[in-house]
Amino acid sequence: MHSFIPSAIRRYRNQRRLTLENVSGIAGMSVQHLSEIESSKRDPRLSSIARIADAMELAVMLVPEHMAPDIRRYIASQGRVFTTTQSTKETSHDDPA
Repeated sequence: MHSFIPSAIRRYRNQRRLTLENVSGIAGMSVQHLSEIESSKRDPRLSSIARIADAMELAVMLVPEHMAPDIRRYIASQGRVFTTTQSTKETSHDDPA
């Protein structure tokens, strides 16, 4: 697993001053299981990540790989910057062209 997810879970939980007990109880998993996920000792299933996210009032998003750098920049800038490497021309799926 990419180390971004476990570290992001731990960082956000700590920023919100939530304990392992708080989050694991809401997510319906043991404290040890959550701790092992946060420390990258266990690869969680997507369903576990979704339950942890729900417990911390977060959303899980899957994005195309080519968009990931732009989205990471946007998050890191706390929403102040958004640039895209794609063309700015909007396309419509309804246009027959």
